Amino acid sequence: MAAAKDRERHDATRLSARLRSDFDLAILISFGTFAAVVIAGFAVFRFYSGNLIGGLANCAIVAALSSVLVYAVRGGDTGRAATVFVLVTGLACIGSSLVFGRTAVYWGYLVLWINFVLSQRQLAIVVNLGMVAALGFQGALFDSGAERAVYLVTALLVTAYGWTFSSRYASQRRQLEILASHDPLTNAGNRRLLQHDLEMAIAATGSGAAPSVLAVLDLDHFKQVNDCHGHEVGDRVLVRLVDTARGRLRKTDGLYRFGGEEFVILLAHTGLASARGTLADLHQRINAALADVAGPVTVSIGAAEQLPGEDWSGWMGRADAALYRAKIGRAS
Repeated sequence: MAAAKDRERHDATRLSARLRSDFDLAILISFGTFAAVVIAGFAVFRFYSGNLIGGLANCAIVAALSSVLVYAVRGGDTGRAATVFVLVTGLACIGSSLVFGRTAVYWGYLVLWINFVLSQRQLAIVVNLGMVAALGFQGALFDSGAERAVYLVTALLVTAYGWTFSSRYASQRRQLEILASHDPLTNAGNRRLLQHDLEMAIAATGSGAAPSVLAVLDLDHFKQVNDCHGHEVGDRVLVRLVDTARGRLRKTDGLYRFGGEEFVILLAHTGLASARGTLADLHQRINAALADVAGPVTVSIGAAEQLPGEDWSGWMGRADAALYRAKIGRAS
């Protein structure tokens, strides 16, 4: 019983972290849950009204949407879930028009817009044009050719506005994500991104992935660089350190500026024994790369392997303690 409760708490914590960090997943879950609840309400109403076919059609749509949401919540690929969601809602609107008639048109406008919020623009435009063609040429939905023309024009305008909005939104979002998660000087990750990645690494380990190693790097006597050579040279030292470290790390590893001259490296799913070789090589490379910028600038490194059940702050504290021991050893 206790183990089951612990597992439930772990799953809830992991989902909460994913929803905070994955905007696309949060939007998908919000829209999908709302849509499923509303359509389920219509299913109840239709069953109560004696419309068995209509109620079953609504239940089928709810089941399809719920399956997509369950897949996403259980750790499935968010982009793939969003693609399936868009396809399901598009087909649901077309199918509903055959069952319910004109009312499907009103739901279609909402779907035309949401498609651009949830999916890639290329997919959204294909699905939207398919929906407009399928609904626009069902003669039974419209009382006249003029009414059909109004639908086609308005639906295409919604699609065009959705394309324009999503293009601008995607560009602005990329810029905001970079500003919110990266250090403007070195382009290394900042504390916010570090905490997010550490939480994700802990969650992954809880799901069976190999533990990771956290390393803290600190430039020795960096204040003397700024005092003797100026802050511009100090900035060059920081940038050179990051560029050198990136050249040695894997794409799956993380590099973050923790503050001032202190940096953090996350060696994903790497044991401490393997990490020692990587960090020793990195130590030599950084010291050599910084020697010609502002004299004999060196770096100290401390590392700690992730422990079961440990939170990110405790893990970070042990890496900091290892850095302190490394500095003491260099001074003695």
